[in-house]
Amino acid sequence: MLQSIMIESFAIIEQVTIDFSNHMTVLSGETGAGKSIIIDALGILCGGRGSNEYIRQGSDKLVVEGMFSFDEVPLALIRTLDELGIDSSSLSADGLIIRREITQQGKNIIRVNGQLINVTALKRIGEHLVDIHGQNEHQALLDNTQHLALVDQLGDAEFEQLKADYQQAYEHYQAVRTKWQQSQKNEQEQLQRLSFLEFQVSEIEAANLSQDEYETLEQTSQRLQNAVKIAQGVSAINYLLSEHESSVLGNLNEVIGEMAQIQHYHDAFPALYEQLKSMRFDLQEVAHEIAMSGDFGEDDSQSIDEIEARLSELGQLKRKYGMEIDEIMAYYDQISEEIYQVKHREDYLKELSQEFNVVYQKAVVLAQQLHDARVVLAEQLVKAIEKELADLYMPHSRFDVQFQTVESQRFDLVEIGAVEFLQLNELGFDIAEFYAITNVGEASKPLVKVASGGELSRFMLALKAVFSRQSKERVMVFDEIDTGVSGRVAQAIAEKIAQIAQMNQVLCITHLAQVAAIAAQQLYIQKIVENNRTHTAVALVNLDERIEILANMISGKQITDSSRQLAKEMLAEMQAVKQRLG
Repeated sequence: MLQSIMIESFAIIEQVTIDFSNHMTVLSGETGAGKSIIIDALGILCGGRGSNEYIRQGSDKLVVEGMFSFDEVPLALIRTLDELGIDSSSLSADGLIIRREITQQGKNIIRVNGQLINVTALKRIGEHLVDIHGQNEHQALLDNTQHLALVDQLGDAEFEQLKADYQQAYEHYQAVRTKWQQSQKNEQEQLQRLSFLEFQVSEIEAANLSQDEYETLEQTSQRLQNAVKIAQGVSAINYLLSEHESSVLGNLNEVIGEMAQIQHYHDAFPALYEQLKSMRFDLQEVAHEIAMSGDFGEDDSQSIDEIEARLSELGQLKRKYGMEIDEIMAYYDQISEEIYQVKHREDYLKELSQEFNVVYQKAVVLAQQLHDARVVLAEQLVKAIEKELADLYMPHSRFDVQFQTVESQRFDLVEIGAVEFLQLNELGFDIAEFYAITNVGEASKPLVKVASGGELSRFMLALKAVFSRQSKERVMVFDEIDTGVSGRVAQAIAEKIAQIAQMNQVLCITHLAQVAAIAAQQLYIQKIVENNRTHTAVALVNLDERIEILANMISGKQITDSSRQLAKEMLAEMQAVKQRLG
């Protein structure tokens, strides 16, 4: 559950810290007070799109920090954290602290339990923590390309493994399919391509490339260019060490001779005498090594002109191909293989066609298993949704999931013949669409064509109620899911959200008194103007304040004694409903 969230310098929020109930918390307040901003901040905390446009005017950065705790840590979350290298061993005891900062320069700084991560990793983690139903999420029901993913949400671990196996087989099939399609270019293109590749192979072979040659030649060139300067320096050093009339070695020999004459006259002189002789020996060794290095550069088998010419040749080749030498060598191997394939086209096509057929058959078998599993999931979903709809005063509505198969494509495979292959995609060969009957006597039609706004709200709530049983540790967020309903339907929606809150933590923005009254905790959001600046304030309301707020939601601006009495009765009634549910 989300224990708390701290929001700082986010839009009109200066700084708020909110502690949440472990069941249902409702956020109420006037339009524009900042209720949805809090949900936006939670979305950003869980990997949603962030922008410096959210930063409060006059601030350098925005900060959102949340703490999540767990009764039972979801295995999927543990796997994700382990893959990201984040310690998951102490989640049960210490929870998960996520902090995200966005600066005016657009920089994102994200930490999970103190460890820096990027936005992509945060989104992967957030998917296991929060499910936000925004005001525009009805579009998921109106977009039939999303329906298959909704069916898949009911799948268990075995189903997810099947999807992973299929995905692996599909990626292999796609790779072979791409190679096969490239092999089907017309003959003239193949001949033109062959001529071009043979020219490149000949050119690269003529260059007689070798690994690290260019770098070695550059080093040799630099050394040869410095050879004259080095030789001059070595000659001067030799002259000063041993050939000059006042050379270092000559002078040192005179010093040693003088020390030999007086070494017996002082206790320290014998040791100094030995030191001087040792220094002479060392200096002679140094002079010898320097003298021997005077032939620097003479052992190179190539002249500086030959080396520069070779470097120029290799440089032109690099510029022509836009690659480094090792990349050109790898490219040579690649085009040599392609030349072989073109020259041995029939054998290659035969081998590739056989491989194409094998990998397709493997993928389509797994796709069929996915389809069979989805049919079972769809039956479960239909029963569960219709049960939920009955609770939401749509007892005669019928829900259905209809499957279609993707189109097929003909391939002419060598020695196999013309074969119809389904146009598989990353999800298999299924196309799913939700159908519904909302009025008795009507035919079943696509949901997008028959459901009104209020009915869509109830269909979506029914889906959320079903899926909430699959992920009990996620925070369910409803941002005005009750739009377009009233009366007894509003009461039913309130009870359904409360039912979800028995299994999941729920955060809800609402303008309906029934939904607000059934919550375990009510927060009141309001805008306050101080010192010519607007900011959002969040307050946990007590019983008397809650009655006033509910009375205002019931009657509008003018609160009367009767609306207060209705609010009291509604609170009492909703408490009884919660006891019945829980």
